Amino acid sequence: MLRLRPAVPVNGSTYATTARLLSRAPSQPSSTKSRAPPSGGVGSITIKAGVLFAGLSAFAIALTVYGVWDYFAAFRVWPKELREPLRAAVKAQRNGKWKRSEKNFRHALETARMLGAEKLGKDPLLKTTGIAIALSAVLEEQGAWQEAIQVYLDALEEVRQTQQGASEPKRTPQEWMRAVALAQKIGDIAQKPGVHAPSMAHGPKTITEEPCESYLAWSVEEMMRLVRGPSKEPVHLEDLPLPPWVDRQDLGASVEALGAFYASRGMAEYAVPLYVQAISMLLPTRRNRDAANDSPPPTVAERCHAAILMNNISQALTQSHTDPGTMQRAIAWAMKGLDLVSLTSFRAGFLSDMPSEERDRLLQFSGLDPQRIGGVAKTVEAESDMRLAHVKQQCLGTQFVLLYNLGMFYSMQNDKATARILFRPARRSITVC
Repeated sequence: MLRLRPAVPVNGSTYATTARLLSRAPSQPSSTKSRAPPSGGVGSITIKAGVLFAGLSAFAIALTVYGVWDYFAAFRVWPKELREPLRAAVKAQRNGKWKRSEKNFRHALETARMLGAEKLGKDPLLKTTGIAIALSAVLEEQGAWQEAIQVYLDALEEVRQTQQGASEPKRTPQEWMRAVALAQKIGDIAQKPGVHAPSMAHGPKTITEEPCESYLAWSVEEMMRLVRGPSKEPVHLEDLPLPPWVDRQDLGASVEALGAFYASRGMAEYAVPLYVQAISMLLPTRRNRDAANDSPPPTVAERCHAAILMNNISQALTQSHTDPGTMQRAIAWAMKGLDLVSLTSFRAGFLSDMPSEERDRLLQFSGLDPQRIGGVAKTVEAESDMRLAHVKQQCLGTQFVLLYNLGMFYSMQNDKATARILFRPARRSITVC
């Protein structure tokens, strides 16, 4: 089976973080022919920058960096001692001269920490950790993962200040959000072969003994604390009113990263509810959108990413159980994902190169009448042609994986005719994406 990573009620006494995320059992597709979630009208479809979950932790970091690249461009906001090394670091980075960029970012970071908060001006902690993140990004480009994670660890410690005997520092919500992003990035890199990181000091209770879990779990717990305060009652994420400094993508990415960790360890009982919560952030109900000041409906990229998560749920379910009941639930989730990505891709015009008979057959397989679902959107709004191409590739790639995996499921059940229906458009999808 193929898995895309961008990655059931549980025993609440075993793991508090997951249990508190569940106020009710996650909804399961009721049948293997579940219909796709509604996609709204046929009018213009908006694809926004920032909704592509190209990488879980990288996405969260990008959202919370102190506007690193744009901010570096406004050099006047930095003390004069930092302007020249930052300018040189950014220029070298843009030219792919990683060693030179690293050297200048290190110099800027050391200088910034020596200058102190008063000399740095507004948001000194966001500035120093922003430089640290930029330095780590350059180290990652060189494949220096151990060095990169150490810089992230130092930056996280700078925010948390968890030295022995120290009380919790007073931080702004934005500073704690920076810590959340750093912890998520550390948890991601710590899973790479040969990379070592200590378990998080004063971190949450974990299920495994892997240090990376402590950082991923803490990022979820800390974000939940920031959003809902001290309450420990179970909650469904889509019902939470989010403050302006927390984006739905921030919260969904943290939950998804932890779910992906458990899925990669074959722990579906923990991965599935987290994936379901992440989907609810991508596809909020109309009631929840209205409660959030009539926020816009999900974008094309958000819908396709939700389909990726439905595929991942399907795969997580079958990692350790292949009994008929589990297989049917897995097929139902994969079908739900295929329904969603097929209808979304059709309305966005991404299936226009597919032969009409094959396209109609694909839509009919999802229980959709090609003559009644409406036409392709007249316009697809995107910030650039490159962004539109990226979203199209994401959607068609997701469709290929779901078609292939469903074909494999039906092959395993000796339903060769259905498998052939799925494999045929899958072959065409892989040539396009």
